Amino acid sequence: MVKQGHYAGVQSNKKRRSIRQRQTKPVANKITRQDVSEFIQGRYVLTQRGTSDLVDETMQRFLSTWLLQATSADSDVWDMKIITQQTFTHIANQVPWQFCAVIVKQWDKLSHFLIKEVPAVPVATPIKLMQQVFDIKLLISQQLAINWYLTRFNTESQLATIKTTDISQLVKSFVAADEIVWQNVAVVYSTIPFKIKTDDVTTKKWLVKLNSLQPEQV
Repeated sequence: MVKQGHYAGVQSNKKRRSIRQRQTKPVANKITRQDVSEFIQGRYVLTQRGTSDLVDETMQRFLSTWLLQATSADSDVWDMKIITQQTFTHIANQVPWQFCAVIVKQWDKLSHFLIKEVPAVPVATPIKLMQQVFDIKLLISQQLAINWYLTRFNTESQLATIKTTDISQLVKSFVAADEIVWQNVAVVYSTIPFKIKTDDVTTKKWLVKLNSLQPEQV
């Protein structure tokens, strides 16, 4: 599940002040590897704004999971494409299709933030970013197809019958002129109503709001 992560904490003014104070310290004061994720999320909250509270929350939750994947290998080199793929694989069908729509729309802004901020994190060895530019729409359309099959066929025997060509055909139905047609995605996903699989009240509210978005609203 896409957890609250840093999102819940930054709602507190005390937390915001604490983050702001840490990040106004001289760059000479290096942070530890364990603090990288929190540092970047703090920078995001301070410098980025979405088009709505729902978009802000969605992007902060996505970034939290993205950074979890990025920091898990404890490496000084981050491959943006691989980390993004791992993030969507980790999230899989725990979120409605509208989650992917928000990420696509906000991706240029988020990737610009990461390309600017990650190498500037004050750690002993600067973090380098690889594959900074890739086709996010292709990546997400493929994940949408995979997620649909994961939900539609939830037993190992059923999943074993899925072929690569099945995934490819579904991807093609989602895309026109290199753009994801969210109306098409909504129609396909209407065959498998989204089920919330968390007891966390805040996360439930977020997922309900996200799931209520219509194709023309994303």
